[in-house]
Amino acid sequence: MSTDTSPSNFVPPEPEEIAELLPNFEVLSFIAKGGMGAVYLAKQKSLDREVAIKILPRNFGEDLEFRTSFESEAKSMAKLNHPNLIGIYDFGEIDGMLYIVMEMVHGSSLYHASYGKKIDPVEAGRIVCEICHGLDNAHQQGILHRDIKPANILLNDQLSPKIGDFGLARLVGDHESDTAFGTPGYTAPEVVHNPSAVDESTDLYSVGVMLYELLTSKLPEKPYMPAANLAQCDPRFDDIIRKAMNPNPILRFRTAKSMAEAIDTILSEKKSPTVSNRLVTSPSPAGGSAHPPRPVSPPVHTKKSSSPTIRNIIIIIVLLAAIYGSWTWLQKEEVKRETENAQIIAENERKKAEAAEKKVELKEKNAREAQARKEARLKMIAEIQTANKELTPLPSQTLKPELYVKCPELEEVRKKCHGLVDQMQKKFNGKRQDQFLQEIEELRGFYRNKLAKIKTSLEAKGIDDQARTVDQELNATNVTGQAFVDYILGDN
Repeated sequence: MSTDTSPSNFVPPEPEEIAELLPNFEVLSFIAKGGMGAVYLAKQKSLDREVAIKILPRNFGEDLEFRTSFESEAKSMAKLNHPNLIGIYDFGEIDGMLYIVMEMVHGSSLYHASYGKKIDPVEAGRIVCEICHGLDNAHQQGILHRDIKPANILLNDQLSPKIGDFGLARLVGDHESDTAFGTPGYTAPEVVHNPSAVDESTDLYSVGVMLYELLTSKLPEKPYMPAANLAQCDPRFDDIIRKAMNPNPILRFRTAKSMAEAIDTILSEKKSPTVSNRLVTSPSPAGGSAHPPRPVSPPVHTKKSSSPTIRNIIIIIVLLAAIYGSWTWLQKEEVKRETENAQIIAENERKKAEAAEKKVELKEKNAREAQARKEARLKMIAEIQTANKELTPLPSQTLKPELYVKCPELEEVRKKCHGLVDQMQKKFNGKRQDQFLQEIEELRGFYRNKLAKIKTSLEAKGIDDQARTVDQELNATNVTGQAFVDYILGDN
């Protein structure tokens, strides 16, 4: 989405303001403000349940592309129903601000719960396994998240994870809508280099990064340091992480369910007291490792009389070659990953700059159109005034100038018309101008018909001076559109 998500200029409305705009909810308190808006704790009166209401800044609502995408994403996410996904209940617009009503989760984000900590491997595996189950449900509905990270995972009272903030979500295969790139450090390389390759495995790349972070308290770096070397965890976790983070999407887990099953295999054995400790081994090619497997030394067949020194030298040479090959490959991968992250950041900045430029152009265009409308109204009023001055007075008028005589019936009808025009202006507030002018024209016709009836009635009663006043009003309102609005709301 091309909208600037900077929260610096956004001032969250007070809970009382939200309650007034959403009468079906009892807004209890303000929760937090983030890059995509503000969140409030509320109670849905009809169902007597707590909900979270997220209010987006007005500039999001002014972006037609964002509004269309927001509505599509909200409808898609509302179809999701899984204990590890935050439920979506409703969405809409209030006072120019988009909003979405969600399931209320009491607890903190996984980011706040785990930042700077090494999580117990069994607990980390359980959390990631449940996240995979939630993602699998979303993927089956054809929805990608595209911004999986600890800050977008909430933990409820039972420490069960719930995936939220589908702000960058889109349908599988919808490559043309890619205008944002997730979070550097968690984003798969194809998002920038080959958007057409983005699929379910792109989310799993981010899950692999997150599993590594939970186990080690840090993001993966180049050269890759196995998680088992930094934390007391089963080395098979590294096999899973490397497969999930493989630069080639084809070599990753194909489904979130298969990744969950791989993690569950380790967790099941950890729960069994009969499982013996495994030796630390390099990942096998079948595991889809993101690093090349260390070469295995070939079996050395010697005669009984062979010197053990020669055998040891051969083993050392093979190990040194394997270490050098791995080090060289890791150096290249580190440079490549740094370049990819720089490209992601640069592309996000470019998109933000384009969005800001478009917003300025739109503002200037609206200003020019408003000025043109103003000049047209002034020109029309000037032409009417000129035409009135050029009218030749009747002989009777030259002898005795007409004075304005107050007509009570006219004043009453004009007062009602003034109120209706004022209500229409507040209702449309500068938007849907075509519909506004159409309703104004209908009101003008009704007003003039009423004036004609009053004039006829006065003439029948012989009250000619008041009848002439009504006739002057008929002449003055023989204008259309904005000119009629300016006349009625003016001091005439």
